[in-house]
Amino acid sequence: MCPVYRLTPREEASPRAKANLMRGILTGSLAPELLTKDDFKSVSDLCFNCHQCRFECPAGVDIPKLMIEAKAQYIAVNGLKLSDWLLTRLDWLYVIGGRMPPVSNRMIRTPWIRWLLDKILGVAQGRKLPQFAKTNLMRWAARERLTKPSKQQSRKVVYFVDGYANWNDVELGISFVKVLQHNGIDVLIPPGQNVSGMSMISEGSIAPAKNLAVKNVELLAEWIRQGYQVVTTEPSAALGLTHEYLHFLDDGDAKLVAENTVDSTSFLMQLHLSGELELDFRPLNASIGYHLPCHQKALLGHCDDKAAPGLKLLRLIPGLQVDLIEKGCSGMAGTFGLKQKNYNRSLRIGLPLINAMRSPTIVAGTTECSACKIQMEQGTTKPTVHPIKILALAYGLMPELDDLFSRRSEELVVTC
Repeated sequence: MCPVYRLTPREEASPRAKANLMRGILTGSLAPELLTKDDFKSVSDLCFNCHQCRFECPAGVDIPKLMIEAKAQYIAVNGLKLSDWLLTRLDWLYVIGGRMPPVSNRMIRTPWIRWLLDKILGVAQGRKLPQFAKTNLMRWAARERLTKPSKQQSRKVVYFVDGYANWNDVELGISFVKVLQHNGIDVLIPPGQNVSGMSMISEGSIAPAKNLAVKNVELLAEWIRQGYQVVTTEPSAALGLTHEYLHFLDDGDAKLVAENTVDSTSFLMQLHLSGELELDFRPLNASIGYHLPCHQKALLGHCDDKAAPGLKLLRLIPGLQVDLIEKGCSGMAGTFGLKQKNYNRSLRIGLPLINAMRSPTIVAGTTECSACKIQMEQGTTKPTVHPIKILALAYGLMPELDDLFSRRSEELVVTC
């Protein structure tokens, strides 16, 4: 089940090897100082926190947690390289790049800028990068008066936006809000949200991740106590709130947030199963390919792609042909696939998925994960969109999405 082991079937790449190394350190048969050595770091870096081994391990060993702790020990002694530090501080990068979107987008389209990013910061020159939207979702929410609670007496949801929907794909956030409102749900997008910090957690940079987690938990727990449920359109963010935060926040608020957080497609599927989801979809005559992300699988707690809530929701739309792409991990793994040192490995892991996207039988891809979206669009001009945007299109809520299946992938740029 390990994407890295499937690509490189060596013992050190297997989850078993990582568990045995940590057991050796914990039992004293290996020196604790080994955690601070580059040799051990090279093994722990073979885990990019996809969580596939966690729910398939018959002994219930949380290998990703062990590797995050191992990376944290290494960082505590040796620190982070500049490129690794940069790609863990997405909260800063989003704010800086989002201040002047036209300038930022021009820069990431400029070959010599991309060359500098490659040589100095380690960001792969050949990797397609998401553009910044003209505005961000929080500004839109403020204009729509969604940043303060309404007096509507209905089911209430707090939308935890995370970085990608806020800065890159504002259409996704707007689509989600409109889909919820169409189903009679009151939506609140409270200001003061931070990114989930999953890039920090996966890298083992625990101290800044904990700072973000404390702020997010404090904000969200207060709204939960007022009757709201937390929903996010990013599976990695949902996994952070429901699983990762509990590793370093041992308090009641963190548990409260974990128990009351769900991803967007699971939330809508719960509505459907309870007979509360509006089914007034207009027909969409298109054939699309659905990919189930690793973190979405981890949230579901099983690896049955056919039971994915996003897939089931899309198949409720008349006329829409949804083909399940069962090709395993995309290989992007958050910021892992952005790095030059991982670029070729990332593409090799994701090649089956990329090849499936090239099939003439599908006109577009769909997945819940923003990182998987980048990989799915890496080797094709076909767009990949979140299932929520397709639902909004089928509801007729987003006229600007009417050409969704005919537009080329204008949201991404590439320089070679």
